[in-house]
Amino acid sequence: MISNAALKWIPEKFGNLVRYGEFQGPGETITNEDYKARVEIAKKKIVNEGLDALIVFGDCYRMSNIRWLVNYRTIDGVYPQPMLLYLVPDRDPVFFLPMSEIPSAHTSSAMSVLGGDIREIRSEWAPFLKERAAQDKPKKIGICGYTYMDLEFWFPINEAFQGAEVKRSMIIEQLKSKKNEAEIASMRRAARVSDAAIEMLMDLLRDSEGITELEATSLVYAAMFAKGGHAIAYDIMIQAGENTEVLFKRPTTRPIRRGELVMMDYGIRVNDYASDNARTICYGNVSDEAKRLMEACSLGYEECLQKIKAGMTGIEADQVIREAFRKYEVEQYLVEVSEGRTGAHATGMDPEEDIPEIGPACNNVLEEGQTFAYELSLIVPGIGGVRTEDQVVVRKNGLEPFHTFNRFLYVE
Repeated sequence: MISNAALKWIPEKFGNLVRYGEFQGPGETITNEDYKARVEIAKKKIVNEGLDALIVFGDCYRMSNIRWLVNYRTIDGVYPQPMLLYLVPDRDPVFFLPMSEIPSAHTSSAMSVLGGDIREIRSEWAPFLKERAAQDKPKKIGICGYTYMDLEFWFPINEAFQGAEVKRSMIIEQLKSKKNEAEIASMRRAARVSDAAIEMLMDLLRDSEGITELEATSLVYAAMFAKGGHAIAYDIMIQAGENTEVLFKRPTTRPIRRGELVMMDYGIRVNDYASDNARTICYGNVSDEAKRLMEACSLGYEECLQKIKAGMTGIEADQVIREAFRKYEVEQYLVEVSEGRTGAHATGMDPEEDIPEIGPACNNVLEEGQTFAYELSLIVPGIGGVRTEDQVVVRKNGLEPFHTFNRFLYVE
């Protein structure tokens, strides 16, 4: 539970977060002309890849492909709100949305400088595709966002273009992976806002031993919103004690006690760009093995910041990480988040995007200006799990973190 001591300082804490919050940021504007230029670049890529048309899918959760092109994100809700964009080299894009979203898109998206053709997604998608198949007779059609496209929209594609080759495409995923300075400015502000999360957790641990993971999570969210966060980036995870031995676990009603490792994976959105960070705290008198695990994770992590750089493949970067962790004798505890991926994942508007990735099976080449969440986790059964994570931008001489909060954390 939240202690009486914490209840005394919490009001002042929130007052200061609001008073000194990050509610405005310079250099974050992306104009409609910028979006228009992006669409033209995408059209050239369509031609270069030998495609006749490109279908781009997104929804309220995986919105970055569409948002990057036309500056629109559907509203989060109980029912996922899908978006589709039909793009060909010689015409303006056609944007498909649920009826409830169309008036908003006309006034707040970049479609006002892209022809303004916005149609209802469920009643007009299938007839539109049949019309295009009959009139344009496309031979090759690419799909971006194919890994999460709803089947209800795939079936009309398959039916309309039976004689054509419909193939996977990464045109938009590749283009959006490199961020401009306005995007980086928003990501930096989101990182600064997220500092409020780890500061709040550490303050709570000092005064409220026995607070539950769920109680701490509520106050961590509130702290980031008080400092200027715009929306939830993803589900925050606060894990203590034996719960850290699971890579991902929702916060529970388990009390947090001294003598335990406490791991938090946390983020917030600013201008739809998501921060994504993780820290592990040695709370009280933890075991020597637990302390060493946290310190080895952060030491290896920091050592690689200047060694991973533009021009490397994801496989080569993975080798750099493993070499560093081998030096600290913890490589065997390094956890692969998914098969072939060590932990680092692309990020931007979506907390997890597609390019780049780092891992023993990731042959993508790191390019200057790409951003990803540099995330490393170690788990030792019986001792606990630790994670260190920051968003970074790839530079010629290394990785530049957006989030610079101390990576060696101890609360007595």
